[in-house]
Amino acid sequence: MNLSEEQKKIFQETGILHLKKALRPNDVSIVQQAILSELERLKLKVGSKLSSSKINDLPLFQQTGRLGQMVKVESQLTTLFRHDVIVAAVRSLVSNNSPALSIHPQLLLSFPHKAEWSLAKLNWHLDITVPKQNVLVGVQAFVLIDDVQTRGGATLAIAGSHQLHYLPQAQGGNAHKLLRDDPLFTQLYSGDSVDAEKLAKPHNIHGVDVLVIEMAGKAGDVFFMDMRVLHAPSVNATKKIRMMATNRFI
Repeated sequence: MNLSEEQKKIFQETGILHLKKALRPNDVSIVQQAILSELERLKLKVGSKLSSSKINDLPLFQQTGRLGQMVKVESQLTTLFRHDVIVAAVRSLVSNNSPALSIHPQLLLSFPHKAEWSLAKLNWHLDITVPKQNVLVGVQAFVLIDDVQTRGGATLAIAGSHQLHYLPQAQGGNAHKLLRDDPLFTQLYSGDSVDAEKLAKPHNIHGVDVLVIEMAGKAGDVFFMDMRVLHAPSVNATKKIRMMATNRFI
């Protein structure tokens, strides 16, 4: 899929691009069935019921990593991220004719939890060191393997945060400094009451519009993220397992 100039512009400005129904139902249903078979093999799913007893000893967000290690679907995920649509979109975003893109996918599963969904005190982070120059160094793709509801454990991202790193007001402290200093976005760090509705709307910080995006949607949707965008895991406060997968194209 060759992206339009408008789609490329959205990605450049926000650091996030959501392609709805990018993959066919059959593309993701094969992976979905493989995951369910693995959960049954591991006795993490018995009939229609999920059992999280094998991972309950871990902190909430470490459970996703453990599930990713336990559920063996590497070959299906590799095929998924080699899909022509994903590869073509990544190439369009990086404007790069590199002969090969590295595929090392990671499964993102989270079971339903009774914990309250919140934006407070999450681990907003980057998986890379911020480049000194304002250049794109990597694109991370997130595939929804099944429908993911809002507040259903989807990855969260602060759209526009990749631009904050390079503003003079950051004083070398990258986006974190500007977000902490902002009257609205400081809520993400303070742990006080967080206005999720306001944070989900564009908010201007020194000329840059930023907002929190939840990567929820339908099976087959794909999100592409500039790897300089701050992101965080979230609680799955629904009654359904969250099934996503990701790959970093450096």
